[in-house]
Amino acid sequence: MTSTVHAVTAALIAAALPIAVPGQSTPNEPVKTALCELAQEPERFNGKMVEVRAGFVSRFQWEGFVDESCSAKLQIGVEYPLDDLKPEQGQYAFTTVADDNEHPERLDWKPIPLTIPVHLKRDGNYRILRKYADAKFRWADGGVCRDCPLHRINVTATGRFDHFETGTVAVRPNPSTKAYQMSAAPEAPLSRFVLESVSDVTATPVDPAVYSATGLREISLEEANELLTAYLKLPEGNLLKSGDMGYTGFYFFMAILGASKGPVGVLHVRYDAVDRKTGDVWNGVICQQIASHSLKKLQLTLRRRIGLTDDEYQKAKRPGPMCEAGMPRVEPGK
Repeated sequence: MTSTVHAVTAALIAAALPIAVPGQSTPNEPVKTALCELAQEPERFNGKMVEVRAGFVSRFQWEGFVDESCSAKLQIGVEYPLDDLKPEQGQYAFTTVADDNEHPERLDWKPIPLTIPVHLKRDGNYRILRKYADAKFRWADGGVCRDCPLHRINVTATGRFDHFETGTVAVRPNPSTKAYQMSAAPEAPLSRFVLESVSDVTATPVDPAVYSATGLREISLEEANELLTAYLKLPEGNLLKSGDMGYTGFYFFMAILGASKGPVGVLHVRYDAVDRKTGDVWNGVICQQIASHSLKKLQLTLRRRIGLTDDEYQKAKRPGPMCEAGMPRVEPGK
């Protein structure tokens, strides 16, 4: 009798348990998918823990996963306004920078979610990944090219996939209060991967000769950034790329020099533009070339690297931004 009762009880418990279906994950396991699926159906995986096998790329101001078969790219290390919000702060809705919040009824308001916490596992597999990813080509002058990897890397990655409708959210405690806006960086992507762990890291060496070809070339965004960062003696991350305002032959930057002390901190910034052909530096808001002995030394090193001789430099020199005929010109300054 006892054995019969146990058998019936076991059968009832088994019937109540969820059936494991091949290809499906349990609630505590990541969903196994592909980068192409994440790119094609972002809403389906939004906010979920996923596992993908993809190429890993680490370059100047960008790290993430790629799948060349469908041109999919998914960045890691991206911050978004929702990261700083908690459920008790109320509601949010995706909107745009141009929205003046005068018609909140037009927005799709939702409770601020409690996201799945993700903590990066810096274990042996992650250290192997970083060893390969951080190996970069060095120029003859000793500079490191962060856009020049020495390995092609493939990895299995686990983490949370997030997708956002827009780069700006409106936030309010409740429907009776006025909303305010929070925006991500202008160039931030609308999907990201919050990395938890990696495994099965493989790497194929890249021949350094592909980066050492001689001949004249333009200055890269990375090199222009490093030129200004070194000249202005800025901490890492204090130089931000900005729009070119139609001057496509120049890289434009905003440099954060510091903040004033006091109850209301005020950022001190400057705007500069770097000529992509010559490395000349110009004021980013008026017609004024920036010149100093320390900057000239950095520029000479950079010109040698890109194959620009002194004679070719003299031929390539040109007026900077905002220097059209009839516009006021200021004498060169630091």
